[in-house]
Amino acid sequence: MAEHKKREAKNQNLPEWFRLDNAASVFPGQNTGTWSNIFRFCIELKEDVNPEILTKALENIMPRFPGFDVRIRKGLFWYYFEKNPNIAPDVKPDIQNPCHRVKFKENKGYLFRVYYHGKRIAVDTYHAISDGHGAAIFSCTLVSEYLKLCGHSISVGGLVLDANEPPKKEELEDFFSKIANSKGKIKRSDKYVYHAKGTKLPKHMVNIISGTMSFSEIHQYTKAHGVTITEFFAALLMQVHIEKQRKEEKKQKEVSVQIPIDLRSVYKTETLRNFTICLRAKVDPQLGDYSFEELLKQVAYQLRLANDEKKLNAMVTANLGLERNPVLKYLPLAVKDLGVGISFLITGEQTTSVLLSNLGAVKLPDDMLPFVEKAFLMPGPGIRNAIRCGLATVGDKLVLTIAGIHKETDIEREIFTKLVKMGFRVKIESNRD
Repeated sequence: MAEHKKREAKNQNLPEWFRLDNAASVFPGQNTGTWSNIFRFCIELKEDVNPEILTKALENIMPRFPGFDVRIRKGLFWYYFEKNPNIAPDVKPDIQNPCHRVKFKENKGYLFRVYYHGKRIAVDTYHAISDGHGAAIFSCTLVSEYLKLCGHSISVGGLVLDANEPPKKEELEDFFSKIANSKGKIKRSDKYVYHAKGTKLPKHMVNIISGTMSFSEIHQYTKAHGVTITEFFAALLMQVHIEKQRKEEKKQKEVSVQIPIDLRSVYKTETLRNFTICLRAKVDPQLGDYSFEELLKQVAYQLRLANDEKKLNAMVTANLGLERNPVLKYLPLAVKDLGVGISFLITGEQTTSVLLSNLGAVKLPDDMLPFVEKAFLMPGPGIRNAIRCGLATVGDKLVLTIAGIHKETDIEREIFTKLVKMGFRVKIESNRD
């Protein structure tokens, strides 16, 4: 406790409270009794996890991450974060159905949860406090601290921060507000698209299926076809949904894949808060049959055309427009929540058939790699999306994790069947095993 207070004293130059960033501001209003926007990042080690050591590791790193060391509060006009008076949330045995809804008064008020099972350490993060990049840095630093307490010498680097250094002010920046300066107009509306049919699971249940593949094998294929790994998997998801729709519907709707883009690849920033924006690639099956090669070209063309700094800035500026609107700005919070909730109930996920989030390479210090088997990224289950998918790579192990809301797993089975038919070796595991 004394050591915790000593290190916490280094944080005196940080604010005691701060507002939610622009992306996070809508998430509390979207909360329901059964759903929240939450995602999971998990690292599998090569030895079983000791929960007592993991608890100590979590307590040690909390002062280093003030953006996670918070609870959410209601103001008159906006939600805001304030310092959580507790040391850390409890570390718990893992559950079969992760990424369930967030209640702000549970979990000691913390907006993330830490679980362990066998060789795995998992962190479920409420999207209001961070995105995949920030959560991965938090999780990798936690695992690094855990390994150090186990007696191993682990360096700093990649996604691992020094838990003993004070946090940087830049890590708490709302960088959306800093960059938004476009005068361009962006079309905000889009068509409602196809959503796969199936028997919905009971609330708070999710089918999780992960497939581990060779990164080098996938990369060799994508390089030969002139596409990225994200574009390849997006085209694969698109193809599976197009084929499923042809079996279900006479009238064909557009099929759309939503892909979060990390804006840190465009703007230099150290923020650990949200700094992503979503792009979409879509095709209209009524135009005719698309081969897989044609889908690859469509996805690559659309994403590269949209992934332009000027267009991205215009999207960010448009999103901030609502927050800066002098009328909406001073609407009472209860009215804002009601508006967000109704809007999400009507339009949520209507313009996307499936989501794909690619964290990319999980960069770890060389002396940490021998202790790590692989990593998983799992978006929380959707509301209308039958599946939502995440990709993460450690070394040569690329893992595709699919969170499904239907009892049937025909979409997941078709995805992995196609990968095997392409010649890729896939090791499958599920939370229903």
